[in-house]
Amino acid sequence: MEIKRKITLSIMLMGYLALCSCEGPEGPQGVKGDQGPQGAKGETGTPGATGATGAIGLQGATGATGAAGSPGAPGITGATGSVGATGPQGAQGPKGDPGVAGATGATGVTGPTGPAGSSGTAINVIYSDWFTPAFVDWQKITEKSYLYSIIETKVTQDIIDKGIVLAYSRQVASGPAYLLPLMLETSSGLTNYNVSVALGKINITFLELLNVQGKPVTGLQYRYVIIPGGVKTRANIDYTNFDEVAKAFGIPK
Repeated sequence: MEIKRKITLSIMLMGYLALCSCEGPEGPQGVKGDQGPQGAKGETGTPGATGATGAIGLQGATGATGAAGSPGAPGITGATGSVGATGPQGAQGPKGDPGVAGATGATGVTGPTGPAGSSGTAINVIYSDWFTPAFVDWQKITEKSYLYSIIETKVTQDIIDKGIVLAYSRQVASGPAYLLPLMLETSSGLTNYNVSVALGKINITFLELLNVQGKPVTGLQYRYVIIPGGVKTRANIDYTNFDEVAKAFGIPK
């Protein structure tokens, strides 16, 4: 009985499957149903990785320099303040009465004798002013020697025999004076200046020592001093030092 029932169910199942396998023609599309309710919002996705930094672009060209602005106008100078008025001078006080004269003091001890004053120009010592010969005043003797002669009547035979005639030379008024004979080295050679005397004359001579010719230097100043034989000379005087000689005999410089 059980087996018969199973067979019957199997036949029924097979018939049902056969019916289901037979597909009929497609029916018309049904009416579109209403939109269903919106579903819930999904969770936010994980952020994507940051993209790589792009390459730096080329630097743009330097723009032209703008024109310089015009300078601002100078400020106005402030006015100088006025000078304050001078205050009035105070009144002069009254003159005081003269005091009583004091007693005359005792006479003081006599002071020591002061040093002797400097002596004036020595009697009969003769000196000239400083003078500067021009080149035309020199007499040419040879190609290398010249003579400048001065008329001086005080050069007597007694001066020649017993006195002293000194001559000095300097370049400028404020410079040192040198006693002749004098050697001068120049760019052109070596020269000698000397002094000699004759009756009524004082001669200054020039001589070039190295070259075959030469000329005296222009611009040199000269001065002579005549010391007669009767004037007491001083052994401690340095006659090459004109300042010392001028002091000793009272000769102005």
